[in-house]
This record gives sequence, structure tokens and C-alpha cells, in this order.
Amino acid sequence: MQLLKAIKDFPIKRVAQLALSRSAALEEACKKFEGTRERAEDDVARVKRILASLKASEAALVSRRDMRFIVAAIGSSPLIARTEVIVILPEIERRRDDRLMRAVFKAFLASYRDDSIRMTLRAFVARYVQALPSSIRHFSQQSGILGGDDHIDALGKSLVQSGDVYSFCLARGLTTNILATNYGIELKLASIRASLEAMDAKTIHELLTWAFGGMSGIPLGDFYEVVLSPFETKLPPPDVQKALMSTLVTKFGDPRIDVWPGLTGRDGEDRKNACVATLKRWLSIEYLDLFIRIIEATAVDHQFKPRKSFWLKYFEKGAISDLTLILASDANAVARRTRGQSADSEYMKWASLNALPDQSVLLMRLGDLIIAEWSHNGAMRFWKAGSKAAPEFHLANYNGADLRSGSIKVKVGGGYRDAIVHAPNGQWMMWASNTIEFHTSVRA
Repeated sequence: MQLLKAIKDFPIKRVAQLALSRSAALEEACKKFEGTRERAEDDVARVKRILASLKASEAALVSRRDMRFIVAAIGSSPLIARTEVIVILPEIERRRDDRLMRAVFKAFLASYRDDSIRMTLRAFVARYVQALPSSIRHFSQQSGILGGDDHIDALGKSLVQSGDVYSFCLARGLTTNILATNYGIELKLASIRASLEAMDAKTIHELLTWAFGGMSGIPLGDFYEVVLSPFETKLPPPDVQKALMSTLVTKFGDPRIDVWPGLTGRDGEDRKNACVATLKRWLSIEYLDLFIRIIEATAVDHQFKPRKSFWLKYFEKGAISDLTLILASDANAVARRTRGQSADSEYMKWASLNALPDQSVLLMRLGDLIIAEWSHNGAMRFWKAGSKAAPEFHLANYNGADLRSGSIKVKVGGGYRDAIVHAPNGQWMMWASNTIEFHTSVRA
């Protein structure tokens, strides 16, 4: 109550006087900094200004701060190519500033994937390596980075053979800062190539864990290319394949659903498509195998091996372009147990089916056909792609009726039916293959 009384009794005029005097004093103090109200120079304009001074032989106008800035921009600014680097280096040489020399080494690592800049900076750094800190000299000697491009494959192979990636990096001076540069990317790619030569699943898994460690977001497409390109026409051992699939789907997403980053260089789109096709083929075969294991575990008999034999030919041929595994409650439980038996199978996902609890469906796209392969005594049904009745892929939930209705009639024996039943005599395989060939021209 006393505080409220004091506030009410405080003269309003005095408040106004205090406010005016403080405001005037603040305004007077700010006049000294009116020049800073101008918009700060952006990086692009700054790079252009510095380069213009250096090219005009007006290096005296370039401050030490500007020199450090322009060197740090090598490898990150598209305005700085080899021509500009050749203009910058003589001024660094003239100034003999140790901080600039360290900045050049960092620029060397940052621009390592640019062939022309890499060679120019390597020659410069090699001449002045003694001006660098002892830690950088140690790394340069242990890695062989100043000796030429061949060192990186040898270093990657030694890293894989060491058996302890982290101790190897520590001993060679390969710090996290170095590994985060473009040089680090090249070393990681070389190490992955070396690990794939060994074809040991444990080694590959550990190497990939290290290579992707600390990366945020989606990695460069170069990483999936170095993993998948050796296997366009051959299969790795099953345990290696599972380790590669697990890592790639975790880092890049499922290529049937997610868009993978592109590849630069010649035929980049074709190279990307080849890699994506390889992983799709692996994933499809993996889901086919899981489908067969599930229905064998939930069905009365073991009539499903012939189905795997039939469909595997199409999967290995790469004819299956999309796939969704759809499971009812009992089948879902079996799938979870099966996936839980392998630490590298967490990438496998499936949809829920509202039908009898032990049923499951393998929904596939083969050319212009959508095919639903039902478990147990369920039939095989077909739709033309683009038809309004055709089931969609990769939904979270499906109703059994939606995976049966609206299917096209196909030739079965001497007549036409809306489904093919898996008859014990195996004739269903001939009817199914004839249907597929008729609608898609694909024969396995």
C-alpha cells in the first residue's frame, strides 16, 4: 500500500523531465555512430572488390582482414577459380604472414575436389610448409598430401587395414576439422572403396559408421555411388549387402519413396539411375524373401517356395519397379520378430492390412501392371497402371477389399477370370507369366 501511495504522489512533471534528459543524451551519443547505419557489404561484393584491387596491382588497398577473407573464400566462393588463385598467391607470398599461410592450407583442404585449384595450392603449400604449425606439418608428413594425388588411395587402404579407424586418425593428425573438408570427403570415399575390396561385413559396417559420423542432412550423392557402382552386374555377399542397404536407406531414404541427390559430372543422371536401380533391386528381393518367410510362418502348409522361385526371376531381372509389403496383425508380428533377428534390418517398413489376421499381400509394379500377390489361398490380381481402381503404393493402411476390387480379367485356361488362383499343379505360373508378357512384353 505504501508503494502504491508513493507512485501516486510522484510528480508527473519530474518523470517527463527525466525522460527528456535521458532521451536527449542517448540521441547525442548515437550521433557518433551514424555511419554504421549503412548496410554492411555483402560477401559477394567484398570478394569482387578485393579481387579487383589485386588484379589492378593495388594490393596496398587490401587490408590484412580482407586478405584473410579472400583466402578463406577459396573453395567456397564460385567467383574464385584457378585464375583468381594465381592472382591471390603472390600477395600472400609478399606479405609472409603466418596466419595467411595457415589460411592457404585450409583453402587447400576446402578446394581439394577442384583439380586445378588443388594442384596450384599444393605446390604453394609445399614451398612454405615450414611456416605452418607443427600439427599441420605432422599431418602433411603422415598423410603424404603434399606428395601428389596417389597418396589418398594408399591412405584410405591403410586406414581400413588398421582395424582401428579412430586411433589411426589420431596418429596421423586427421582431426575432425580436416575430415569435415573436401579433402576429408575424398579420403572417406577412398576408404569406402578399399573396404569394399575386402568384402568383410564387420569392417564395412564400422567404416561406413565412421564415414557418415557427424554428417548432418543428406550426404553427397558421391557416397551412394562409391558403394553401389561396383555391384551393377554382381551381388555382394548377403551380410555385406544387408550392411550396405541398411546404411544407404538410413542416410538417403528408401529410393522407391524418397528422391536421392543427383550426381555431378558426365552422365550424372544415368549414373544416379543405375545406382538407384541397384538398390531398388536389392530391396525388392529382400521384401520378397520376408514375404515368403512370413506366409510360411503363418500358413497351414509350405506351398510358397514355388512363388518365390517364380517371382525371383522378375526381381533379379530388375523388372519390379515398385513394391509395398502389406501385413495383417499376425503377419505383422512375424515380420517384427524376423526383422528383430538382424540389427541391420531396421530399414524395412511395411503397411497394415485390414483383413484376416494371418494374411499378407505383396503389391508390385511390373511395367504397366500393378500386381497384388495374396498369401495363403488368396489369388493373384492385376490392374493397369493409371487405372482409378489400381491400389496406390506406400500407404500406411490398406483394406482387403481395395486390394481385390476392380482388377482386370486375365486369361486362365480356356476362359477369362478376374484373378489367378495358385493351383497345386503349378499351372498358375504359366497363366501368370503369359499375362505379364501380354501386358508388359517382359518375360523372365
